Amino acid sequence: MSISAFVLIDVTGNHTKSAYKTIMRIQGVQSLAAVTGAHDLIAQIEAETIEELHDIVLSRIRSIDGVLKTSTALVLKF
Repeated sequence: MSISAFVLIDVTGNHTKSAYKTIMRIQGVQSLAAVTGAHDLIAQIEAETIEELHDIVLSRIRSIDGVLKTSTALVLKF
């Protein structure tokens, strides 16, 4: 069973377009949208394990030039 999460991403200055392009190339990113409001981008992530999710968010997304911070919400299934 895979783990699903939404990642809210804050980007500095004019890096939104380049961050978007880079994030779209990351394996596990199911969808990505530029949005209005408190955050700049929202990504839907699918991972097989919590370790894989950790790698996608902390090692890959947060290392992208211009990404200031992320906030991750795990999808709960009932």
